[in-house]
Amino acid sequence: MLFIFQRGAEAELHRERYLGMEALAKERIEKRYRNRALDEKIRKRRTKEECLLLSKAKEQGVRTPVIYSIDMEGKRIVMEFVRGERLKDSLNAGNVKLCREVGRLVGKLHKAGIVHGDLTTSNIIVKDGKLVFVDFGLGSISKRIEDFATDLLVFKKTYSATHFGLPEGWNLIQKGYMAEFGRGRAVFEKLGEIEKRARYM
Repeated sequence: MLFIFQRGAEAELHRERYLGMEALAKERIEKRYRNRALDEKIRKRRTKEECLLLSKAKEQGVRTPVIYSIDMEGKRIVMEFVRGERLKDSLNAGNVKLCREVGRLVGKLHKAGIVHGDLTTSNIIVKDGKLVFVDFGLGSISKRIEDFATDLLVFKKTYSATHFGLPEGWNLIQKGYMAEFGRGRAVFEKLGEIEKRARYM
């Protein structure tokens, strides 16, 4: 029987060993409320897309877990288990200096057209002082300013709710992002527009 390390809306995570190494297996679970053929197609597509995003991010110099094996029929990815501290916990301990690097790396992702889809300080791991981005399961490829702005808005909302005592951290994230991504100013302007729309809806 496999030990379920974490269960999400999309997948189950299992701790295991792969060729003697600590590993994390991510298995996309069947959605019984969906048509079976459609469910099969969606889970396969998302499994493939997540692997591509993890690899593409790594090509841009953004650390992600190493993929050990892919089982498309089982909708299962076995990857490196990243030992470290969640950025959430590091920030709660007052380590705000990491925020500029967070912004810079998100800027790298967006510059390459990678939308993470679930940017939170729980999906970034601090390992040996370096940042590792995990869980690209809701990610996508895009060149649209609005998609980048929405990605950052999700991050801003979770950051503000979780780290409200560190408002300077968000300013550092912005600075790091705009220093890395030439379209950064346009992205933050669009983010502001989206926030205004939401307030008046």
